[in-house]
Amino acid sequence: MTTAFRTSLIAAICLAAAPNPASAAQPQLVQQWTFQQDGQLLGWSAGGHIKNARVENGALRGTSVDWDPILLGPVFEIAASPTQFVEVRMRCQRTGQAELFWTETLEGQYGGFSPQKHAAFSAVGGDEFRDYRIYPFWHAKKKVIRLRLDMPPDGDFAVQSIRILDAAEQSRTSVTAWTTAEMLASWRPMQQVAPVETSTGQLQFQADGNRPILLSPLLQFDGPKQPIVAVRMAVSAGSLGRVYAVNRNQVGWEDLTFPLKPDGRMHTYNIDMGGLQRWQGEVILVALQPTDTPGANVAVESIEIADDVRGPAELEIDYFGKAEGVNRVGKPARIVCTVRNSGGALAEAALARLEVPEGVKVLGAAQQTFEPISLYLPKTVTWQVRADRPGPTALKVRIELAGHQPVAAEAGIEFTLAPQVEATGYVPEPQPVRGDIDVGAFYFPGWDTTARWAPILDFPMRRPVLGWYDEANPECADWQIKWAVEHGVTFFMVDWYWSQGNRQLEHWLHKAYANARYKSHLKWAVMWANHNRPGTHSLEDWRQVTQYWIDHYLKTDEYYRIDGRPAVFIWSPQNIRNDLGGSDQAEELYALSQKMARDAGLPGIYFVAMSSHTNAGNCRELKSEGYEAFTSYHGFQLAEHELGTQYFSFEDVVRTSPQVWKDCDERASGLEYFPIVDTGWSSEPWHRSSARVIHSRTPERFGRLWQAARDYAERTGKKIVCLGPWNEWGEGSYIEPYAEYGFGDLDAVRTVFCPPGKYPPNLIPADVGLGPYDLEFAPEKTSWEFDSEEDAKAWTPSGAVQTLLAGGALTGHTTGADPILSGPSVRIDTKQIHRLAVRMRSSRETQAQLYWGTTMLRPSETTTVRFQVPGDDQWHEYRFDLREYPAWRGVVVSLRFDPAGHPDTDFAVDYLRLE
Repeated sequence: MTTAFRTSLIAAICLAAAPNPASAAQPQLVQQWTFQQDGQLLGWSAGGHIKNARVENGALRGTSVDWDPILLGPVFEIAASPTQFVEVRMRCQRTGQAELFWTETLEGQYGGFSPQKHAAFSAVGGDEFRDYRIYPFWHAKKKVIRLRLDMPPDGDFAVQSIRILDAAEQSRTSVTAWTTAEMLASWRPMQQVAPVETSTGQLQFQADGNRPILLSPLLQFDGPKQPIVAVRMAVSAGSLGRVYAVNRNQVGWEDLTFPLKPDGRMHTYNIDMGGLQRWQGEVILVALQPTDTPGANVAVESIEIADDVRGPAELEIDYFGKAEGVNRVGKPARIVCTVRNSGGALAEAALARLEVPEGVKVLGAAQQTFEPISLYLPKTVTWQVRADRPGPTALKVRIELAGHQPVAAEAGIEFTLAPQVEATGYVPEPQPVRGDIDVGAFYFPGWDTTARWAPILDFPMRRPVLGWYDEANPECADWQIKWAVEHGVTFFMVDWYWSQGNRQLEHWLHKAYANARYKSHLKWAVMWANHNRPGTHSLEDWRQVTQYWIDHYLKTDEYYRIDGRPAVFIWSPQNIRNDLGGSDQAEELYALSQKMARDAGLPGIYFVAMSSHTNAGNCRELKSEGYEAFTSYHGFQLAEHELGTQYFSFEDVVRTSPQVWKDCDERASGLEYFPIVDTGWSSEPWHRSSARVIHSRTPERFGRLWQAARDYAERTGKKIVCLGPWNEWGEGSYIEPYAEYGFGDLDAVRTVFCPPGKYPPNLIPADVGLGPYDLEFAPEKTSWEFDSEEDAKAWTPSGAVQTLLAGGALTGHTTGADPILSGPSVRIDTKQIHRLAVRMRSSRETQAQLYWGTTMLRPSETTTVRFQVPGDDQWHEYRFDLREYPAWRGVVVSLRFDPAGHPDTDFAVDYLRLE
C-alpha cells in the first residue's frame, strides 16, 4: 500500500529530558501544576475514558479505560513564545502514545482543541517516573489558555507535575553562518547534550541520549532563498542526523533526516530544507540533531544556512553486491555498485575498481568510470563476473576520486549450481510445502508500469529476481505463486481499492492471477484499502461493494475462507463509522453483508479488521459491529514508541514483536487475533529524507522473528499467522526474492513453519530458459524536438487544450484559461542540466510557463519559469539560465508546460530543450 504511516509535518518532538550544561541560561517558569496535596486536582479533570481520577501520594492518578483517555486542564492565559516548552513528569502502565493538546480559544467543536494544535509523544510503560519535554512552538497563535493531556490507553497512570517554561531567548539575528566560537555564543543545548567543550576549533560534546539537539538563536531569514543547511561535523557513532525548522507564522516544527558517516572524521553534510512547509516564508529557529546514538562523540566545526550546497565532494558506497539475487556457476552474474555524493562539489570522473578472487573472472573491464555524481542523484556502475565453482566468495570494490581518499567495500556472494530441471517452455509446476498453520502475506498490486518502478531504480538492492516486471503478466504471477506455496505461504491478502464504485490497481488480480495456470495452489482474500476521502462510504455503496465481492470473488474456489466463510479484511473500520454516523450505523452494514452472502448461497462473511483495535474498548466496538478477528499491516509500532524515533534497527522489531502479539491478545475482547510478522519498512524511494527507516533487516533476523512467531502460535493455539507485505518495494517491506538476499527471507519462513524434509529447489526463470520479464524503459530525454509522434505523445494535454503534431511542431488550440501539457517522467540532475530553450509562436499575446517538480518540491508558482509570448504568430526563441531560479535544484522528476493563459489561442512549439 502507498499510504504512509507518517507525514512530513511534525507538530513536535517529545523526549525524555536531560540536564543542560551549567553554562546554559536557566529557563524561566511560566506556569506549573504540581500535584502534591491529596485531593487537590488544581483545576484538572477527567474528560473521558478515565476512571478514578484523584490526587494522592504526590501525583494525579487514574486509570485509562478506553481508546481516548483525556485529562482536561484549567483555563489560564500566557503569551505564547517560540522558546517555550512543556515538561511533564509522569509514569504509565503501558508503553504507548500520549498527546499534549493546547488552545488559544474555547470556541469550536472540541472547545478549541484540534489535531493541528497538539504534540504526540511516546510514553514508556513501567513503575519509574519519567520526564518528557514537549516543544509545541505555539507562538503563531499569540497566546495559550488551556492544555489537555491524553494518556496512553488501557492502564494506570500517575502525573507528578506539568510545567510550562521559557528559555528566554534574546532578540532575533539575521546571521545565518556560525563558526565554533559563534556557535558557543549563540546556539544552546536543547536536550540530551552533555557539557559542551571547545578545542581545536570545534564545538565538542557527547550525546546524552538518542536525540541530542542544539537549538539556534532566534533567526529571521527567507527560507526559499536559503534552502540549504550545511553542517561541518564529525561523529563517532550513529545512523542519522536531523535538521528541524520553525516558521514565524506556523505552529509546530518540521524535520528532515540525513545519513551519517560515523567514522570520527570531519565531513560536510548538505541538507535541502526547501521542500518543507515550515521553510516557506520566514524561518525563526533551526535545530540540529547530530546523531541518534547515546554516548556518541560529536564535534561541530560550522553551520551555515546557505543558498546552495557547500563543501567538497563526499563519496560513499550506498550498495555493492549482486544484482540478480541468485547467481549460478558458469553463468554471467551482474554486480552493481551505487555511489552517492553527500558533499557540495560535483564528483567527476570517479573510478570504480573491482577485485575478484581466484576462480571468479571479470567479463570485461574491471575498472569503470562513473558519470558525474552530484548531491542529489546517485550513480551506478555494473560488471559481469563468472565463477567456475560453487560456494561463497568475496568481491571487493575501491572508489577513487582525484584529490580525495578512496572508499572501499566488500560483498559476499554465493554461486550455486543450477538445479537439473527439464525446460518445458513455461514455469515449472509448484511443489507446495506447508505446515499446520496458515500463513497469509499482504500483497500490494502496484507494479505494472515503468513509472511505478522508476523511483526504485536508485535502490538496486531491492531489484526483484523477476526484474522490473509487468505485474499484469500471468507468467510472472505463476512464479510468485510457485515461490509462495513452496515456502509455506498459504494465501495472499490483496490490497483492493474501491471508492464509490471506482476501482483501481486490479491488474494483478484480474489479469495476472485470474489467468495464471497455477492459481489453484494459492488462495487469496480481499484486503479493502478503504482509506478513501471522507463521505465515500454509504448504505448504497456498501450494498454495491458487497454485491461485487459476491459476484466476482467470494464464490470462487481460490478465495480464502476462515471457518468455512470467505474472509474480507477491512483497512479502516473507523472511516466507515465516520461516514455512516457511528458504530450502530456501521453494524447495520456488516449485517447487510451477511444477509446478502447467505441469500447468495454462502454461509456468511468473516470480517477481519486491520485497524481501530488499539485498546480493549476498540476491540469490543469491532466485535459489536460484526468483526470476528483483527490483525495489522505492520507490527513495528511498539519499537518505535519505545525508541522515540522513526529510524531504528529491525532487531528492535524482533525484540518487541512478542510483546505486540501478547498485548493484542490481551485486549482482543472476544475477537480472534492473527499475529503479524513484520517485513520491515524503509520508504526512501517514496519519502526520501522524510522516510521512516527500519534498517538492518537480514534473513537471520527475519528467521528469529519467525521462530518467535511459531513459538507464540503454538503456545496460544493460533491457526493463522499474517506475514507483512510481500512486495512493497517502495515502502521497503518485501520478501519476494530480490537482489540483496535472494530467497533468504522465504527460506526462513519455510524452515520455521514447514516440517523438515527435502524441499523443492529454489528455481529462477533463467534455470528453465525463461525471462527476462523487465518492462522496457524509454530512453531518458531532456529535449523534445516535436518531429516525431513519440515526442508529441510525451506531453499529454488536459481538457483545456487540444494538440496535434504538424509540420515538425506541436500545434494546439486552447479551450480554457488553464491549458496544461503534462510532460513525461524524467530524472534530471539540476547540477548538470540547467539551461532551458523554448521556440514557439502564438496567435495572441499571452504568458507561457514551464513548471517542474522535484523529489523535494511539488510543482507550484515557486518552481516555474514564465515568459511573455507576443501574439504575432511568428516564431520566437526563449532562453533561460535556470541556475538563477532557487527552486531549480535537486532531481527534477516531473514537467508541465502551460503554452498560454487564455482560451481560444492557437500556438505551436517547435522545441523544448533542457540542456
